[in-house]
This record gives sequence, structure tokens and C-alpha cells, in this order.
Amino acid sequence: MSMAEADAPQSTPRRQSPSKKSSKKSSFTFLFNREAGTCLGRTGKSWLQLTMFYLTFYTCLGVLWIACVAIFVQTLSDKAPKYYGKGSLIGTNPGMGYQPWLKKDPESTLVRFNVKDPKSYEKYINALEEYLFKYKDANYTRRCRGNESNADDTEQACRFDLDQFREKGCSAEQSFGYANGTPCVIVTLNRLIGWTPVAYPKGMEPEEVKGRYRAGDVAIRCNGAYEPDVEHIGIIENIPEMGIPGKFYPYKVMKNYHQPFAMVKFSSLKLNTLVMVACKAYASNILQDNADRLGLVRFELLIESKSPDEAKKGA
Repeated sequence: MSMAEADAPQSTPRRQSPSKKSSKKSSFTFLFNREAGTCLGRTGKSWLQLTMFYLTFYTCLGVLWIACVAIFVQTLSDKAPKYYGKGSLIGTNPGMGYQPWLKKDPESTLVRFNVKDPKSYEKYINALEEYLFKYKDANYTRRCRGNESNADDTEQACRFDLDQFREKGCSAEQSFGYANGTPCVIVTLNRLIGWTPVAYPKGMEPEEVKGRYRAGDVAIRCNGAYEPDVEHIGIIENIPEMGIPGKFYPYKVMKNYHQPFAMVKFSSLKLNTLVMVACKAYASNILQDNADRLGLVRFELLIESKSPDEAKKGA
């Protein structure tokens, strides 16, 4: 060998990386190793033990969950919620509602119709009829006379009679007054379990209802929300005059509970003028709060008297 050849740098052999073939073989070996008798790194015995563990664990967990639900259900009542009244989210101060309320337009508080166009107030009549339909069912109810009330120990609710409204022109046969421009509006108190109106001390009833307030009842008063509305609202007829009778309280879960209400008939509302109406409920334990809408409700009335051609032009 010459000196030049001896001094020449010798090349070192490169390390060979595992081939793709060996990688695939390792993967298949992990999935199933025939020699070790394993699948995914576990033997059949190991897989059986693991399966039995999780089966036992989740069975015990399911039994514990069912037991907890069963114990919880035992604390509930089908007659009343577990927490109600003072200190609960429901509270003790009832809000108010009104009808006709249109389900197709739940955000609107405007009652607008044209006395010369029956189609314009047909939807309001339908809404009132739908609301009053349940009162036709007298099953599981009784006529409460004298001192009888829903506070009595009975499963039969006091029957709410609609004849008093029919006599005042507020019935489906009379179009609830809408055809004559004297609309009837239902005013209700929200249902609160166990709530009963408390009477004002004698001689301490508010001036707004003095003279027609009866102890134990809930007096209702509707008027214009603002001074211009008071000028345009005209004559208001309260049906019944004393308000909502107290014998229909307290509200209890009954088979056919008849929620009591009062009606307000607007006999001489100024035509073609938007009038904002505020209705308030009066009892010693009813707080009227404008911010939270407790003890009161507001809506708008607009009675138009236009021919079909005039109505089309104004639309």
C-alpha cells in the first residue's frame, strides 16, 4: 500500500434506520403477539379482569345514582314546590297579567283594533275564548257560599262563575264588547302557592279603592298610566266592582283549579288615540313595584273607527 493510500481518510459506514417493514411488524406485534399471547399488550386474563372491574364499578355507580334520585323524589310533593314563599325565588308578592294576550306576538302589549273591521278584533276574541274555555269544566269544583273558600280541607276548588261578566256585556256572544268599541280586558294575579290576600286595617285602605274595597278581597284599579292617558281613558267599569273575591285563595294544586280574575270594561275610550293603561292590585300584602312589575300590569289600547279604505291608506 502506498503512503498516499494510507494517509487517505477512511469513510465510516452510516447507521441504517429501521425500515418501514420492521415498523409495521412492531405495530402488528402490539395488536396481536402470537408468541406472548397478548392483544394490545394484555393477555386474555388481564382483559377479563379489566372488564369485570369496570362492569362492577359502573353498576355500583348506577345503583348509587338511582338510590340518590329515589331519596330525592321522596322529599318532593305533588301539592307544592319544596321551597316557596318568603326567601324563595318565587317570592310572596304576586305579579299581574292580562288577557287578551296573543301567543303569536308575545312581546306586544298593544291591543289594537278597528270597530268597523271584525277581522281586526277576531284574534282578541279568540284569545279570550281560549283562555275562558277551561272554566266550562265544572268537574271537581264546588260552589263556595258564605265563609267557604279554597282554604277548606277539600280537593274540590271553588267554582268560578262567568255569569257576572256575561251580564255586563263581557262574553263571547257579545264579542266581549269589541264590536261596540267597549272592550273587556281580563286582569289576573299570578298564582303563588299558599298565597292569600291580607285585609287592610279598618279605615286604612288606599284612597284609590276606598268605597269599593272589601276586606279579604283583592281590589283592582285601572287608569291611564300618565296624565294624557287619564284624560282619554274615559269611563272604566270594574267587574266585579269589589275586585277578585278572596274565597278563591289560597292557590293550591287541585284537579280543576279555577283561577279567579276580574274584568275591566272600557266604556268610552277616546277613538283613534293610543292610551296607555296601568292596572294595580290592592291588598295589605301586595307591594306595587314598577321596576319588577309586581302588583301591577301595563298595556296599551288603540281603538280605531275607520272604513276599510281609510284603514288601508293608514296602514
